[in-house]
Amino acid sequence: MEGLLDFGRMEAGVLRYRFEILDMSPLVQSIAEEFQQTVAELGYIVETSLDQNPCLVNGDREALERVLWNLLDNAVKYSPHNRTIRLEMKHEDNRLAIAVRDRGLGIPEEEQKKIFSKFFRGSASKATGIKGTGIGLAMVLHIVRAHGGEVTADSTPGRGSTFVLVLPLIEE
Repeated sequence: MEGLLDFGRMEAGVLRYRFEILDMSPLVQSIAEEFQQTVAELGYIVETSLDQNPCLVNGDREALERVLWNLLDNAVKYSPHNRTIRLEMKHEDNRLAIAVRDRGLGIPEEEQKKIFSKFFRGSASKATGIKGTGIGLAMVLHIVRAHGGEVTADSTPGRGSTFVLVLPLIEE
């Protein structure tokens, strides 16, 4: 319920981001470790390949943590059989790319254009009884755009999904 209220505030422009210079390397590492502890008892493993160099962005820590947590949580929800999730981070030129990969249910091509729309829930979630409100990815998109970035999804039914968020880096 709180997430729904927060998203409403985001859309209305009432929720203000608190931008600061963040080094995403330790932030992403910390989220990966915390998330791993949360899902270990369910048999999930979060494998990481993270750039250890400083990766500075102008961002809202809490909002970016929410984005990554949401993508990792979705990867677990939609991967009931293959319990390995990959979290990768690298910087290219003046951009930082963070990818969350799973080998789960995947998203049918006709649904891929709709997954970032609020309240959209895919056929896999309905068929398998996966719980959710349908605002998680809409919130991810909203937050990433507010940070001057973009988010994409690449998915194949039965083979899994990869969500990539790209954020502009601050020049050092």
